[in-house]
Amino acid sequence: MGEMTFEEAERYVLELPLHTKKNPFEAVKDFYGWLGEPGSGFPVIHVAGTNGKGSVCAYVNSILSVAGYRIGMFTSPHLVDLRERFVLGNERIGKEDFARLLGVLRKRLREYRGRAYRPTFFETLFFIFMLWMERERPDGIVLETGMGGRLDATNVIDRPAVVAITRIGLDHCAFLGDTREQIAEEKVCIFKEKIPAVCLETDRSVTQVFVKKAQKLSVPLVMVSKKEVSLSKIKKNYIDFFLKSAYDRDIEARLHTIGVYQMENAALAVRIIEQAETFFHVERAQIEEGLSRMRWAARMEEVLPEVYLDGAHNPDGVRAFLQSVQADGVTGERFLLFGACADKEAGQMADMLQESGLFSCIRGTLIDSGRSLTAEQLRELFAAKGPGMDFVYPDSAAALKEMAGLRKEQGRIYIAGSLYLAGEIERHLQKEGGLGDQAVAKPYRTEGDHD
Repeated sequence: MGEMTFEEAERYVLELPLHTKKNPFEAVKDFYGWLGEPGSGFPVIHVAGTNGKGSVCAYVNSILSVAGYRIGMFTSPHLVDLRERFVLGNERIGKEDFARLLGVLRKRLREYRGRAYRPTFFETLFFIFMLWMERERPDGIVLETGMGGRLDATNVIDRPAVVAITRIGLDHCAFLGDTREQIAEEKVCIFKEKIPAVCLETDRSVTQVFVKKAQKLSVPLVMVSKKEVSLSKIKKNYIDFFLKSAYDRDIEARLHTIGVYQMENAALAVRIIEQAETFFHVERAQIEEGLSRMRWAARMEEVLPEVYLDGAHNPDGVRAFLQSVQADGVTGERFLLFGACADKEAGQMADMLQESGLFSCIRGTLIDSGRSLTAEQLRELFAAKGPGMDFVYPDSAAALKEMAGLRKEQGRIYIAGSLYLAGEIERHLQKEGGLGDQAVAKPYRTEGDHD
């Protein structure tokens, strides 16, 4: 049997959700141990949360790269290319390496006799990544959880260098719980005894979950408060902000985004770096440069002149999106293109968008997925409150082209509502030459995948 091509390997992996189901965590951990725990010998920064995990990972990777470290980063989902999930430095895994390592994993699975274990889509990718890390010998690893934390495949790492939890919101409630506190209980299970943890201070009830777990495990807990972060300036393509720092003076950094929510993600990344000082020596100037260099697709990203794409796909994401839109300083009209999956809280998102009063025109688009809301469902959602959705496009490519014609000289177009939609827009723009092949793009895939 010959080696697989990348195309064959990709097809094999993408078909896994059709044939596998979630495995017990102990089965995942047992197989990882049988593999020899690849990658576990390097300092690992483990990040969980509902929204912002990928951005935090990317900020950490950017800072450490500027400081001269060679960091492996595993994120999910992906926008265009499956390999976006696998980054070393600022380069994706090569196609040949991906196919070869999948072959290695499949061989080891055949040797794992007498045990009924077949890795899921997410578990397969995680194992491939860790096998890659074992071969490449990085200076450190940044891992983003998929869904939750307690039962996530990435939680097989017993002794990370630092763990972190981003903003907690209501998403994947069928799996994680109906309240923020229940969801936090799942995420906080990435805490390990006496390992530093960095968390975002939000709801008191959620914070208490973090504090209680930290006390139980003697975890040095750092809470990042809004009081530590202040916005200095917001312009067309960037934000200047201040962060109180443990270094010689406050961090003053420019983030190349207009997503004001990225300030808290950048702040989390800085605190993670501070807590990882045993493993990485980083100067203040390197932190500021690393924050400024980071680019993350579909996070209030200007994909075309005055066309901004945001991956807001749940109510908390929409809330953060609206805060950014409100602060953008646009004097002309704002237009919104919205598309969503039927299994998300689309009704709540639609209400929030309409009630904001920020958009003079809201149009919908179908998404190329069996989970997409129909045109009728989209219209019904927006008919409930005030002026409705005046048009629904049959596909996102047509929507992008025609929406661009709506914008007047001082106006701006926003696209939000689903990571599926964000991925379609990115793919269309790459095909048309509107975007380059970004090494560190916000991953996209939710079928069989998670947060």
